[in-house]
Amino acid sequence: MSDDSRVAELRRLFPVTAHWNYLYNGSIHPCAKPVSDAMRAFLADWENGGEAAFFPAYDAFGRLKEKFARLIHAEPRNIVITESTTAAVNLAAQLVRPRAGQNVVVSELDFMTSTYPWLVCHPAEVRFVRSRDGGLRVEDVAALVDEHTAAVCVCAVSVGSGFRLDLPALAAALGPRRPALAIDAAQALGVVEVDVRRPPLDFLACTASKWLMGPAGVGFLHVADRHLQAAPPAAGWLSAANVGEWDVRHCRLHDDATRFQGGIPNLVGVVGALAGLTLLEEIGREWIEQRIRTLTTHALQGLERLGVEIWTPRADHERAGLVFFRCPRHQDLHARLKAARIYCGTFLGGIRLDPTFYNTHEEIDAFLAHVRAHLQ
Repeated sequence: MSDDSRVAELRRLFPVTAHWNYLYNGSIHPCAKPVSDAMRAFLADWENGGEAAFFPAYDAFGRLKEKFARLIHAEPRNIVITESTTAAVNLAAQLVRPRAGQNVVVSELDFMTSTYPWLVCHPAEVRFVRSRDGGLRVEDVAALVDEHTAAVCVCAVSVGSGFRLDLPALAAALGPRRPALAIDAAQALGVVEVDVRRPPLDFLACTASKWLMGPAGVGFLHVADRHLQAAPPAAGWLSAANVGEWDVRHCRLHDDATRFQGGIPNLVGVVGALAGLTLLEEIGREWIEQRIRTLTTHALQGLERLGVEIWTPRADHERAGLVFFRCPRHQDLHARLKAARIYCGTFLGGIRLDPTFYNTHEEIDAFLAHVRAHLQ
């Protein structure tokens, strides 16, 4: 099957394509029919069976951990299901527990999700790596790390410029005695390969609601083995390996990441997230990456010809699914695009577009035509 035929077939799974030229898939990914079907089926089971709906959904909870672990080359025992990337980064920060006199290194390219947990909830100094031309240099990160650094927390792909960080190069620059390395992979997973073994990551946080095609309200945290014996910052019945004993006086924590799980998960979200990851597997992450690279390259080339200020790196290995540029009166351009039923993002004085596998070259060309008209 040709790419065009395959894209036409996949577009039928996404009702949004009938209403929008949707180019903001790295923000909130539109719901696919298999995802909404799975969630509706759970709701129907819940309506008609009450508690009986819990058991297959709880089974989906286990399978979701398995699928997410497989995506990042981890083991299910190291995965915690959270409600968001924010919750995952906060849990990682609570396990690191940086003390007064220590420091945490973050990046000015990061989203607030990756910086606020350290700034607000812990007494350590927070050091910001300055960006250069929309990217980070690993030597600049390493220069801020010293013997008092408790953690380095950065994004695998920047939410603004779309810069893709070379994680093995970062780990090498930090050296063998590096501090805990926590990665926000919300803008990376589902588009590019991320392997928590290379380099060994202490924590990896993500949401289901972007490139993984799941609903908001479900997130993930990978916790490396060396942190699995940490005391959980909160505990509930799911944390306990002896929950079946109904012993309210004694809690024997799980030996794996389940000890950080707490209570009953968001089951309707879990079944939707599982359907999203299943769809990702069926389509093929490698094909998705290739397709997105083709579309983003087409967009970048068109924007270069228009002469706008592009913040996104051009090299394939330094970017993923996001394209960001600045131009005069960017808010007027955003309003123009929205009026034309072209959905993209605006912040930091510019426009961001995130095409995905179901988008077409014609949709990118339509976007570029409106940018061209705006600049005239």
